[in-house]
Amino acid sequence: MVTFIVGISVGLSLWLFWRSLYLPELKTHARYLSSELHLIKRVKDDWRGEPAFQRWIYRNSHVVVVNNPRDFPQVEDKVFVDLFTNVLEREITAQIGRPVQVYFKFKPTPQLWVQDSADTSFWIREPMIYYSQYSPALLLLFLLGLPILTLLTVIMLARQLNRPLRYLQRAATNYIRLGHVTTLPTDKGPTEIRQVNTAFNRLFTTLNQAQKERTIMLAGISHDLRTPLTRMRLTAEMLPDEFFREGLIYDIEDMDAILEQFISFMKDGSDEPVRLTTLDTIFNEIMVQFAPTEFVYQSDCDKAVPVRPLSIKRLIINLVNNANRYGKPPIYLSATVVPTFIDNQMAHDSEVISENEVNQEAQEQLMICVRDCGEGVAEDQLERIMQPFERGETARTTQGSGLGLAIVNRIAGLHHGTVEAINHPDGGLQVCVRIPLISKVAGETPSAETTP
Repeated sequence: MVTFIVGISVGLSLWLFWRSLYLPELKTHARYLSSELHLIKRVKDDWRGEPAFQRWIYRNSHVVVVNNPRDFPQVEDKVFVDLFTNVLEREITAQIGRPVQVYFKFKPTPQLWVQDSADTSFWIREPMIYYSQYSPALLLLFLLGLPILTLLTVIMLARQLNRPLRYLQRAATNYIRLGHVTTLPTDKGPTEIRQVNTAFNRLFTTLNQAQKERTIMLAGISHDLRTPLTRMRLTAEMLPDEFFREGLIYDIEDMDAILEQFISFMKDGSDEPVRLTTLDTIFNEIMVQFAPTEFVYQSDCDKAVPVRPLSIKRLIINLVNNANRYGKPPIYLSATVVPTFIDNQMAHDSEVISENEVNQEAQEQLMICVRDCGEGVAEDQLERIMQPFERGETARTTQGSGLGLAIVNRIAGLHHGTVEAINHPDGGLQVCVRIPLISKVAGETPSAETTP
C-alpha cells in the first residue's frame, strides 16, 4: 500500500511538472523556433541575390544555419528524447503550416536541430546551453531515491512499533512453554506500549507468586500427609485379617506413590546444574530397579551428553512406570543422538529467547523413546494425556494421579525439548522425548550421579 501511494505521488508530481511547467515552456520555445525558421526561409528565398545581407542575418540570428550536407546530423530514433522533440515538431508544424523535422543531439554539446520540409538544403541549429545543466542523477534520485527512502522510513517505523509487540508475544510464549519470562521494558517506546508492558509485568509477577504459593501449599499437604500414612501403615501391619491387611497396605502404598508424584511434579529441576552424563548408566540402573520386568534396550548414544542427570532419570522412570502400569511387557528403551533439522527460521533476539531459537543453535538432539506392548491410547486422547491429572480411558480403572506424563513434559520443557506420544504400528504407546544438545560443559567427567 505504501509503495502504491508513493508511486502515485511521484507520478502525479511528474505529471504536474509536465503539464504545468515543462509543456508550456516547450510550446513557447516552439513558437520562437518557428519564427526563426520562417525568417531564415524567407531570407534564403527573397534575398537570394544578396549574400552579404544573408550573412548579416545569419550572424545576428540566435540560431546557426548549416548549409554543408557533411555537417548535417545523422537522425536516429531516441525513445526518451522523442517525447520532447515530437511536441516541438507538432507546434512548429502548426505555426508554419508544413511538416518539419526536429532532432536533439547530446554530444559533444547539447544542440537542437530543425529542418523545414519545404527546403531540405539546410538545417538550423540552436545550442542548448541550459539543457546541459539538467542532472540525470537528480532525476533518477527523484524517481527511485524518493520512493526507496520513503519505504525504508516506513519499514524502520514499523519495526520500531512492532518490536515491543514481538517482545510481548514471545515473552508470553516463553511463560506458557518454559515457565519463566523476561521482564519487559517499561522505559521506552510509545506510551501505550509502556503501559501494556507494565500491566504484563504485573500479571507475570502475580502468576509467579500464585504458582509459588500453590507449590508451597501442595508441598506442605504432601509432607504433612506422610506422617499419618506412616502410622496407618504400622497399624495395618498389626491387623489380624490378612486379606483386609493386604488391601489396606496396598491402598496406603498407592496414596504414598501419589504423594511422591505430587512432590516430583512440584520439583521442576531448574536448580539442578547441567552435567555431562552417560545415559547407559541411567538406563541400567532403571532396568535393575524395575526387575524382573522384561526390557529391550537399544542405544546409539556412545558419548556423554549435557543434561540434568537427576531430572532425566526421573523422566525415564516416569515413562517406564507409565508403560509398566498401563501397558504390557516387554518395554522397549532407546536413546539416540540425531542431527537437528529446523525449517522455520526466526530472527534472533537477545532479550527474549524462544525454543525455536534454542533448537536452531543445536547441531544435534537427544531422542529418548519408551514403548510398551499394550493396547495403546485412543488417538483423540494422545494430546490430553500430557496434561496434569489427565489419564486415558483405559487407565481410569487403575490407581494413579495422572501426573506421570505431565512430569515428563515439564522436564523436557526444562531442557528446551518436546514430547511426542504416538501409537506404535506394532502395538502399544510410544513416547519420544527430543532434547536439543546445546549446553557446553567443560572440564567435567561424565556424571554417574543418578540418585533421584
